Amino acid sequence: MSNLGFHFLFGELSGSGGLRVERAFRDTAPVTLESGSPLSGFKVIFFSISYEEDYINLVRMLFESGIETSRERRGGSPLIVAGGAAVSGNPFPLLDIADLFCIGEGEAPIGAIKDALAEMGPGEVEGLGDRLVGSKGIFVPGHGASFAERASADNFSKSAILTPSTVFPETLLAESGRGCPGRCTFCLARSLYHPFRPLPVAEFDRYIGRCASQVGRVGLVSTSVAAHPEFERLVDSLLEREISVSFSSLRAEDIDESKAAAISRAGTRSVSLAPESGSERVRFAIGKRVPDDTYMLAGDLLAAAGVRNFTLYFLAGALAEEERMVEETKGFLKRFKAVVRGSRISVHLNPLVPKPWTPMQYYAMPRANDLELSIEKIAAVCRELGMRIRRKSTRSALRQALLSTGDSRVGDAIVRMVTDGTSWKKALEMEKVDIDFPHETKGRGTRFAWEAIEGPVSRDTLIDIYERMGESGVVS
Repeated sequence: MSNLGFHFLFGELSGSGGLRVERAFRDTAPVTLESGSPLSGFKVIFFSISYEEDYINLVRMLFESGIETSRERRGGSPLIVAGGAAVSGNPFPLLDIADLFCIGEGEAPIGAIKDALAEMGPGEVEGLGDRLVGSKGIFVPGHGASFAERASADNFSKSAILTPSTVFPETLLAESGRGCPGRCTFCLARSLYHPFRPLPVAEFDRYIGRCASQVGRVGLVSTSVAAHPEFERLVDSLLEREISVSFSSLRAEDIDESKAAAISRAGTRSVSLAPESGSERVRFAIGKRVPDDTYMLAGDLLAAAGVRNFTLYFLAGALAEEERMVEETKGFLKRFKAVVRGSRISVHLNPLVPKPWTPMQYYAMPRANDLELSIEKIAAVCRELGMRIRRKSTRSALRQALLSTGDSRVGDAIVRMVTDGTSWKKALEMEKVDIDFPHETKGRGTRFAWEAIEGPVSRDTLIDIYERMGESGVVS
């Protein structure tokens, strides 16, 4: 319930009037939350998937619900529809599992599905895929597809349900902007949802005005909340109504005295920033063109505004000249520690995973031992400086890379693992998955499964950017 895509989906479908819509989760399957009805009794099941490893949970939910996992053998009963950021990036691991895929921003494809269901009449879903072939944003296996049109900022997602049973209890989530003004070469969200579109303040005020009496807390959700040109007004409009406010993420380059003051007025005491690398040289090479001094200024302003907990996100294992990079990271962290004046600092270390539709889809990901070594070098610096460390599992990152860059054989391996109890390693071997692909050097001759879809960024643009990164000498 912390996923705005899930809220959008539930709100759009239940608001159509002609559909009975209930929710199901990994921890409620094989029945729905509302009535305890078996999932197998529903005509259509929609999955909103932000993270590739949830492909495994999708298969588990079907299997545990007694639903055939094979699209062909299931015969459309029930019909499985998959969407979300991970699916938009690469739907092909689910090619033999799902019947329909929503590609790109969900407003247009969900609208098309609702219209088709209304035309077909109550309870009718047979032939839905045939009706939707050629619709922008909808991929029907066996047919071509293209990304959905960009949605209007007037219709950005908001919470459909308030609940205490979530990471953000009793909080109304509101999408304050979509896309990102940055140009990070590893970021799937930037490629999928470009350009950056802020929510119009007038629309936000109208919406909050209608529900202010029922809401005590609002969470502003965006890849770059403070990049909104009227960020301070958004914050103050909530505080004036005695509604508390929280933020999903902040970019150092957006923080100035005025925005730091607004964050202080909101009572925020914990902030996350994502330098990605403590080396300015490396940061610029991977598209995060934000100098060290910008992070130091942001840290200084935020600490002065009352922030006492900083979380810094770093990528590991991606880069050449590693010894030099580690020393530069140590210098960066020492400076940052000094400017935040005793605030607690936590560092999250995540292996860089190649993502579709980004320049880093061409990147040769290091193997497990090299990844561990790279992470440990940065972790050692953090420990030396007395900073808390959280590390993403190397095993999880390598599996995510296979799911992110794989084809239908990866999905077949998931099915084998879930339904037969086969180990992941053995399932990959039995389905003849090329486990070396994420680690191989790629170039202009490389072809990716997802290129069968007309994507949001041209292939030539992506490879040109990646080759320039290689010329910089920091990407191996």
